[in-house]
Amino acid sequence: MKKLQLYNSLSNSLEDFVPIDESNVRIYVCGPTVYASPHVGNARPLVVFDVLFRLLRSLYPNVAYVRNITDVDDKINARARERNISIRQLTDEVIEEFHKNAALIGTLPVTHEPRATFHIAEMLEIIQKLTENGFAYENQGHVLFRVRKMQNYGILSKRTLDDMIAGSRVEIAPYKEDPMDFVLWKPAEEGTPSWDSPFGKGRPGWHIECSAMSRKYLGETFDIHAGGRDLMFPHHENELAQNFGAFGCVMANYWIHNGMLLVNGQKMSKSLGNIISLNDILRQYDGEIIRYVLLSSHYQKTLDWTDKLIFQSKQSLNRLYGALKLCPSKTENTDVNADIMEALCGNLNTPLALRILREIADKIYKSTNPNEIESLGSQLKNGAKLLGLLGKENDNWFKQNDGAISQEEIEKLIEERKKAKSEKNFALADEIRQKLLEKNIQIEDTKNGTVWRAL
Repeated sequence: MKKLQLYNSLSNSLEDFVPIDESNVRIYVCGPTVYASPHVGNARPLVVFDVLFRLLRSLYPNVAYVRNITDVDDKINARARERNISIRQLTDEVIEEFHKNAALIGTLPVTHEPRATFHIAEMLEIIQKLTENGFAYENQGHVLFRVRKMQNYGILSKRTLDDMIAGSRVEIAPYKEDPMDFVLWKPAEEGTPSWDSPFGKGRPGWHIECSAMSRKYLGETFDIHAGGRDLMFPHHENELAQNFGAFGCVMANYWIHNGMLLVNGQKMSKSLGNIISLNDILRQYDGEIIRYVLLSSHYQKTLDWTDKLIFQSKQSLNRLYGALKLCPSKTENTDVNADIMEALCGNLNTPLALRILREIADKIYKSTNPNEIESLGSQLKNGAKLLGLLGKENDNWFKQNDGAISQEEIEKLIEERKKAKSEKNFALADEIRQKLLEKNIQIEDTKNGTVWRAL
């Protein structure tokens, strides 16, 4: 079995991945807070950890992938009031849109997708355990976590408590023993969701949600906890603390974080007006193009979203699909190119894997050996499948990505050009090439005939 290496934020080092149980690998990823339409930044962890899921499934017999949905939150309450609709109506609407967009960018269904509001009992159980162990206290209807009692607090973010206080906004509240203490349970405001508890009617804090849902579906200690780098502190740090305080063990052995996404070199923000709705961008571009963009940079690095990058990604996919046109439609070979596997097992190096796919496509264009083309085609298809790419029918891809001219018209013009060249009417052949270019179709004469791709 190929050895998988992942960068573990807990140890700040690249480590060999050694699962707790090779027959049952377990991964948890922080999912959306469903108060508004997802943006392209939200799509990055969806795609990155979908590739990790695909890779793990190719290496191990069973992989459980849990991605939660936070459907109780101050932002949800505020947005529902703004729109004058019920909280449940809002959350159901956003979840439906999230699922639709996740499918369009090619993510596989997860094993479990728990909603926070369905797991209040599990949260209260952990809060009760923390209270019994002296890590939590009740005051003015709130239950809070005693941060200073947790000696290894900061183990993930590598910050001291003094650094955290100096570098972040901490709420000074009369019900807190210490400014760094965080809320496990809070009294509910009038007109917002609330549940009965031993501490009074209220609702959970954010951090306890993931601790409860991951424990229910994956156990007190599981293999991988993943999410965006912006969640490392305080969210993931607090999850770790809750698990240590309640059960005396680490929550997950590997903590994987993806980098942030910029738009034209700037952070997305309302003030700049540069927040790109995933729903809107998917109306303009095929989901595979968006996916390719998100995989074009290493997951740990910051990704700069630009029109140029979208164009380059579309061009690359056109060339990959164009290479598939030259390959047999069916093959029994399910092997993945060894170099692609090595790239992905080397800390999910998707840019390298994409480059290898392009190199395979180049070899297909140049080859005249049918057996070699068939082998290369298998490597292209199976390698792309690990990345969640080239999943469409070849003809459909070009139809969807070029609305100005039909597949039949393109093939007809190519045949006319072929005839013109055979009759040495090169002026007509050049005219046909130019006509196709005007329709954003580029043709290329290869040893295997003329192939085309949309620009």
